[in-house]
Amino acid sequence: MAGVAVIAEKHLATGFRLAGVEAFPIENIKEAKTILSRILTEGKHDIIILTERLSKELHDEKAKVLSRGKGKPIFAIFPDFHGPTGQRTRELHDLISESVGAELKFE
Repeated sequence: MAGVAVIAEKHLATGFRLAGVEAFPIENIKEAKTILSRILTEGKHDIIILTERLSKELHDEKAKVLSRGKGKPIFAIFPDFHGPTGQRTRELHDLISESVGAELKFE
């Protein structure tokens, strides 16, 4: 079974832990960067779950992973208690635009 990890604020991490996911609660972006680095170094997780806000803050770290072209780990992004920010939609828009070689328009 693929390893799944979640990096999130304490209350969200606890919910994932109760669901059987290896959870890494964080209090700030510095902790998130440290934990993400450790998770990537260990290499035992195929899926890393982040909140939209953390995904935005960890953009550079995620880009380095994606540039390796290995396909793993996969980053799954979800909204936090404050609701969706639209970050994931923008990321998907950019990836699809890059893939097809043309800027897509939202309507």
